[in-house]
Amino acid sequence: MIKNIIFDIGGVLVAFEPDRVLREMGLPEEEVKVIYEHTAKGPYWKELDRGVIPQEEVHKQMLSTIPEEYKEDAMRFLSKEVIKAVRSYEYSAEWLKGLKERGYNVYLLTNYPDWMFDYHREHVFTFSPYVDGEVVSGKVKLIKPDHAIYKTLIEKYNLNPAESVFIDDLAANAQAAREVGLNAIQFTNIDEVKKNLGELLGR
Repeated sequence: MIKNIIFDIGGVLVAFEPDRVLREMGLPEEEVKVIYEHTAKGPYWKELDRGVIPQEEVHKQMLSTIPEEYKEDAMRFLSKEVIKAVRSYEYSAEWLKGLKERGYNVYLLTNYPDWMFDYHREHVFTFSPYVDGEVVSGKVKLIKPDHAIYKTLIEKYNLNPAESVFIDDLAANAQAAREVGLNAIQFTNIDEVKKNLGELLGR
């Protein structure tokens, strides 16, 4: 019997739209593409999620890969504008609220920079009131799909993995959850996931 529902955030409960923010900065499309590819979509973003290397150092690494003529705009994006890149999906608050009303415990397990998570939890996440706890990669210095981050959540809240289900949009992260004993559903779209979750909860 499932008692605990664990959510990834990005791509499940919120949209991460750095390219939108870059366009809102008034940048030409070619510059938007270059900055996006080398920052939010690039390999260094995982280090912001992991939180081991100081944020300023990761920014320097990102900027070192960007053409000189775009560096000033890229720094402005990273230091001031990227915080605007997240919006909650319209369904998120009502979905979690409904699960809470049915008696389920709701947790978050997310790859997320610590400073960005704190701001978004306070100002952006419409579903914050319905969350019982979370493990954030930037705070625990671990990232999915490392088994250790799943075990951190399980131990922190004394969860029985067999009574818990994890929902993530990435197949590798869902698979890692299964490998530590959790039930897992890969998020594809809200209607299909609600159907799959409903079938699991109805067992």
